[in-house]
Amino acid sequence: MQQHTVNKMQRSKLPEFISVISANSCARIRIDDIEVIEQDGRKIHVITADRDYTFYGAMNTLAESLNERAFFRPIRRMIINLDHIRDISGFYINFNSGQSVAMGRNAMADTKKAYKRYLLRYPPYTLWEPAGLMHDAVAESIVHHEPLHEDEMTDNQDALEA
Repeated sequence: MQQHTVNKMQRSKLPEFISVISANSCARIRIDDIEVIEQDGRKIHVITADRDYTFYGAMNTLAESLNERAFFRPIRRMIINLDHIRDISGFYINFNSGQSVAMGRNAMADTKKAYKRYLLRYPPYTLWEPAGLMHDAVAESIVHHEPLHEDEMTDNQDALEA
């Protein structure tokens, strides 16, 4: 019974690192430091704020290691870390390190949806609207229409006549 409990706990523990082995180098990369993973043919590029690691591998193998984390796969050949996104502007994803990644229209639409869901998990958040629309919405919410009682109506009429 204890052995089953130990195995279950080991399976639930998420890995902290991925290993990168190539002809020229070997490295252990902290998963939380990864910003983008891109596939170029058979080569995989793991990009962190400090370095670009290149090796031969399979994207699906890496994707399995990143389950239950803040990674999103907008296209088959790319995985991005939502924790490191500074903002999304136009067709570019800008990361905290200053790096940018460009995407097509459909992939960007999916990425924006995923990033919005990600941001809503971490309150406090505010819903921003353009200034003109927000002003109207605020103005409408301030106007409070409640029916006046008869005695209040006569008081208001008296005040207007005075």
